[in-house]
Amino acid sequence: MPKLNLFLSSESPYVIKSTSKLNIELGFKRPEPEKALKIILCNLFVKPNSQILVQRKKQSLGTRRGNPLGIGIESFRKVLDALKQDGFIEQDKGSKLEGKKTVIRATENLLIWFKSSKWTDDDIDVFKAQGVTLRLNEVYKEYVEFDDTKFSLWLDSKLKQYNNLLNNSVICLPNKDGVLIQEKKVATSRGFIKHEQHPKDGEFLFGGRHVGPWVGLPKIERGRITINGESTYEYDREASHINAMYEVVTGKPYQGGDPYELFIQGVEVPRHIIKNLSSFSQGANTARGVSSRVGRHYNREATKKDAKQKDIDKHQQWLRFIKKTSATKIHQSLMSKHHLVRGYYLRGKQYGDMISGWEADLVFEVVIELTRRGIPCLTVYDSFIVQSKYKGLVKGLVKKTRFINRRNITSLLEVDKEVTFTL
Repeated sequence: MPKLNLFLSSESPYVIKSTSKLNIELGFKRPEPEKALKIILCNLFVKPNSQILVQRKKQSLGTRRGNPLGIGIESFRKVLDALKQDGFIEQDKGSKLEGKKTVIRATENLLIWFKSSKWTDDDIDVFKAQGVTLRLNEVYKEYVEFDDTKFSLWLDSKLKQYNNLLNNSVICLPNKDGVLIQEKKVATSRGFIKHEQHPKDGEFLFGGRHVGPWVGLPKIERGRITINGESTYEYDREASHINAMYEVVTGKPYQGGDPYELFIQGVEVPRHIIKNLSSFSQGANTARGVSSRVGRHYNREATKKDAKQKDIDKHQQWLRFIKKTSATKIHQSLMSKHHLVRGYYLRGKQYGDMISGWEADLVFEVVIELTRRGIPCLTVYDSFIVQSKYKGLVKGLVKKTRFINRRNITSLLEVDKEVTFTL
């Protein structure tokens, strides 16, 4: 489900005049509600048949970069309520207790209003879109302002090129009813994490995932995406997390076959167990802590109200296996297998966020090359969605792409390879 895009606006005389008139009809006289109204209307015009996630929580809608019109939350809430009261939108308010977010949708009355006000697709544009974001590593994960660096300016320029390519393509995503709808006015970003302390010029060292409106779609639904009227193919980077570590540390991915294949006393450990132990080790401090977190992960997924059978089966496999072989012993064997990168594990959350950044950088290097070739590509964490005819090309690019240390921070890659793990 798409979020409200704060980077949509219009300079069209029809849009400006009709928005100003509606603002008065809704009972507002000041310019602040009119700015909020314009953003909301632009979003609903671009996505007339979709529910849109909006924020009603009494906190800032974003930083100066993330909310370029400076829309206040109070004005925003009042406009939403006025539009609902006058029958222009449906509004389903969220609930913190139920873990539910507020969504809005255009009514038939609003669609008629757009038509009578002579709005067109060409009237709406993306302006001052923020390609690089930085959020606090805190409970509320609020976005923060930052000073540009050479890296952030470079990255922002690449994201602009990428977004321009997508906006000159026809990207169709399935909505909640399964109907393919063209995604218009795309403004993707890469989100980094701000820690209290970071190396010099390392503000954008942690995290950095590339997100777009297709990320929240289930994989089965992503299979229905079309690009320029053609079917698509989704390719996942093999063993993405651990291979990213090998790429950075050794200059190439793991060379010994499947990095998640592990035998203990002749018995193969289920691959999903090794994958989770490896993944959780990147942000943990001790092997015992990793084992506890993995166990809680399996239990949480298996006991959800809508738990999938595969998650229940994985939980049972985990319980059966650790009765025979302790989780810490499995972890020791895993670290022995990957002795070349073992010094990069169990170094805490901040270092784990940096490793996630390595993976995100490798993914984006492929995106840069595809964009240079004029090939639209949608990324979902460590996978690539392209037109089916580019299946072979994207596979080849992913395999030959190497890590580029664009921030020129090499000291952080020098660690003690003989780490003593706390069990």
